[in-house]
Amino acid sequence: MTKFYLVGTIPVKIEKRADGTTVVQAFNVQLGRLENNSRYYTMIRRDDTGLVKVITAAEFDAHVAALRLKAS
Repeated sequence: MTKFYLVGTIPVKIEKRADGTTVVQAFNVQLGRLENNSRYYTMIRRDDTGLVKVITAAEFDAHVAALRLKAS
């Protein structure tokens, strides 16, 4: 199962795999790509910052595309 979030302006994807592992990928604005970054997992689980928003896969893709354009 894969879920998509915005944490502030950063798109984050959390994938729970069949083998029980969880992979957290967040967009790195400086590098212009998705990277494994588990620090967002705690932010999303706690959601005490007010910055977490659940989004669709299409919204995730749109945010990633927009940030890639900005980074280039």
